[in-house]
Amino acid sequence: MTLEQLRMLTKIAEEGSLFAAAEALHKTQPTVSVAMKKLEKELGLQLISREQYRAALTTEGKVLYEKAKTILQQVDTFQGLAGHLAVGNEAELRIAIEASCSLPLMIQIMGICNERFPETQFRFSVECIMGALERLRVGEADLAINPFAETENTFESFPLTSTEMIRVASPKLPLCAAQIAVPFEALRGYVQVIVKDSSRNPSNTFSTILEGGRHWYVNDHFTKKELILAGMGWGRLHYHFIKDELQEGTLMPLEVANHPLSMHVDISVARKTNQAHGPIASALWSILRELVQELAQE
Repeated sequence: MTLEQLRMLTKIAEEGSLFAAAEALHKTQPTVSVAMKKLEKELGLQLISREQYRAALTTEGKVLYEKAKTILQQVDTFQGLAGHLAVGNEAELRIAIEASCSLPLMIQIMGICNERFPETQFRFSVECIMGALERLRVGEADLAINPFAETENTFESFPLTSTEMIRVASPKLPLCAAQIAVPFEALRGYVQVIVKDSSRNPSNTFSTILEGGRHWYVNDHFTKKELILAGMGWGRLHYHFIKDELQEGTLMPLEVANHPLSMHVDISVARKTNQAHGPIASALWSILRELVQELAQE
């Protein structure tokens, strides 16, 4: 059995006759007929009913036709991937993303990856705080999408988007009862909910942890939001993550006397400068730069 025979079988099914299949394959009808008889002999099955004027697949032929289509599709995919790799394209690209990044934006980026580079496998890892940049630093990611500026000479980056982190609490929290700016010291009596840095060596460089206060650590921003919604504590959350709750009033801004309510955060795309970047990584870098311009015009 050969791939050529399977292609002939599928063409007969799709074209409806040996003659039409032969024309579509740029072969003579006897060539196709002989190849089909050899395949039938090898399989011990009659695939084509020759009792009618126009050749038609038997029941067994129809079943094998469906399987042949799958096999040929897989062969085409295999050959496409081989050609993709033969010209130096990457088989896999690893992207580390900080978990607080806007989900619609991340889905848009993933959609670009799927549409523009179907032959490359993408591995996305979701990290917290400085985890995405650390994955890039230690060679476990090719690109990092992360908040906070990075000044190391080993990286180059550009701002992708920006967001605001707002200090919030639930109206259930007694701290919010007065609905006025509370004294800073009053925060120490309530739990501050904090997302734990997923990097191996967490740093407090970008931390807003209240010293001397009560702290609960969680592994993701969703859990943090749910705990704050339940009235168990307070903390900063990205505006895009809580805008519905702010509108509904289930979360409210927590004003603190003489302290800013919100914190502006730039979200950047970063890569290493001291290593070569493959064609797909380079193309994606350029596409993301173009995306920044599109977002700016919206």
